[in-house]
Amino acid sequence: MPSTQAPAQIRPTTAHVDLGRLAHNFRRIQTLVGEQVRVLAPVKGDAYGHGLTRCAIALEAAGCDAFGVALIEEGRALRRAGVTGMVLCLGGVGVAGAETAVREGLTPMLYDLDTAAALDRAAARAGAPVKVHLKVDTGMGRLGVPQGEWEHFLDRLAEFRWIEVEGIATHFAESEAVDPTYTREQARRFRRAVAAARVRAFLPRYLHEANSGATLRGPEFHLQMVRPGLALYGLAPDAELKPVMRVTTEVLFVKNLPPGAAVSYGRRWVAHRPTRLATLPVGYADGYLRALSNRSEVVIHGRRCPVRGAVCMDLIMVDITDVPAPVRPGDEVELLGDAVTADELASWAGTISYEILTNFSERVPRSFGSGG
Repeated sequence: MPSTQAPAQIRPTTAHVDLGRLAHNFRRIQTLVGEQVRVLAPVKGDAYGHGLTRCAIALEAAGCDAFGVALIEEGRALRRAGVTGMVLCLGGVGVAGAETAVREGLTPMLYDLDTAAALDRAAARAGAPVKVHLKVDTGMGRLGVPQGEWEHFLDRLAEFRWIEVEGIATHFAESEAVDPTYTREQARRFRRAVAAARVRAFLPRYLHEANSGATLRGPEFHLQMVRPGLALYGLAPDAELKPVMRVTTEVLFVKNLPPGAAVSYGRRWVAHRPTRLATLPVGYADGYLRALSNRSEVVIHGRRCPVRGAVCMDLIMVDITDVPAPVRPGDEVELLGDAVTADELASWAGTISYEILTNFSERVPRSFGSGG
């Protein structure tokens, strides 16, 4: 009979996710905000590329009881994995997702009346109110009830008897900025929106506005709940937060190039001296951005080695000429981790660390451990 066992991994490129560090970061953030503030763990985008269900389960074991997803499908996957805490659908659920949200016990972020009506009908059929969090747009310009429509929205929402407003939220546009002026203005607008809700007898248990930047900035933004995304995964200016993901591969091939030899598509790099080059089995199909061509570095035997030439779909080439130890096929290479950070990769690629983390594709297996 043919074997049903999954084949062993052959290609060495791997994302190592340290669930011990993830739990440590959660506890660090909880300590920063205090036990009276609930920490909602954003696990959307496959937990920022780290693995949705495995990260959520590890966080729940560490004491987290609230999770943020973007999609109903993500929320449903958490329920199937046995996660019992609050699952807040940060992007909303829409009319089409109302029935599923109620059935799965998900908490929708609500900002339009059509979805409110659909949720009200679904909750009535289920025979129990559906808890929602209202979102008001205070200056992000993305999702949320516009400020000028907020009071009308609240008046209409009061007509739905099966909707229970558990929270009110907004989202900051630039809380990481050195100058907090705009963030404080958004906070002021949010408090005005909350006051209008309270006048109409909406008394939510949770008010929340703080993403990572605002969470670390201080208690003026903490309210009853915080949503620290990138900080949870160790990418924030706090020395006690630890990066959770490390991406490694192995040297595939080593060769010598004479001066004048060109490397990769478009001959965008030409050797100006005798050069020793290592080819690595990773490329833009794995999420190693093509924008890193001729810009990024990897670490081999503790030494930084520059990427030479254009990043290919499946391969990159790095200059190992100045590595004193012999470099051979099979030697480990760090692409991302403590030595080469996501912030560095983002700077070289002209993007943000969020994209670096979430861009590693399914071709890169996730390996889970708890090194701490």
